[in-house]
Amino acid sequence: MNILDEIVANKRKEIEAAKKSTPLETLRYNAEKSAQLRRPFRELFAENKAGVLIAEIKPKSPSEGELIVGSPLDVANLYAKSSADVVSVLTDEKYFGGNIELLKSVRARVSQAVLRKDFIIDEYQVYETALSSADAFLLIAAILDSEKLANLIRLGDSLGLGMLVEVHDEEDVKKSIAANNSVLGINNRDLKTLKTDIAVTEKLMKQIPAGTACVSESGIDTTDDVRRVRALGVKGILVGTSILQSPDPLAKIAELKAALMA
Repeated sequence: MNILDEIVANKRKEIEAAKKSTPLETLRYNAEKSAQLRRPFRELFAENKAGVLIAEIKPKSPSEGELIVGSPLDVANLYAKSSADVVSVLTDEKYFGGNIELLKSVRARVSQAVLRKDFIIDEYQVYETALSSADAFLLIAAILDSEKLANLIRLGDSLGLGMLVEVHDEEDVKKSIAANNSVLGINNRDLKTLKTDIAVTEKLMKQIPAGTACVSESGIDTTDDVRRVRALGVKGILVGTSILQSPDPLAKIAELKAALMA
């Protein structure tokens, strides 16, 4: 079993436990009755021709270990003062050290749109996201079949949530295009081996229809990396580790943002 399979198997157990605590019907009712004011996510990619920077709050990862010394909320306070357009929050607890309560606390501290990053495989998690104050959420095409992906996108739309659909190979791209999603995230990290290679963005951008907003994710550390993916036509980048490990995260964000806008 590779790390992705392990994470998804654990996620299924977490969802079943959550359903026993709060039944799906209750969560659905609360989400549909809730009047959450969402901050723009998808619109950023239509309006911001210079590029969208998504800065990530990721307490730890299976490949890099602990990434945040101190409180993740200190990072949120920094991001609130930064030029980042979106703040991404990992809400998987076992493997990434986050949770829904962290996301809620981050959203209360920042003015940017907040993206929930997790391994979302069930409608229960989408309703949970809608009630969490998140503005958008991640869907990973590799762990969803075409029908499930399309259904979760429709559900997210019905709840007013933005979505970033993450792809890793040509098969993922085909599924995502068929599901009619407008924002794709090309993950340069192989979720099975955890290795990163920006060449993944170079390869997959050739498979994506013109006019599709794309974000390059993972392995973006330097301004040269940013220029490389911008030249391919991506409209944004998602960066976590290189910001979190920088001695001056605000300066790092400004540096990457400037390269993105050049």
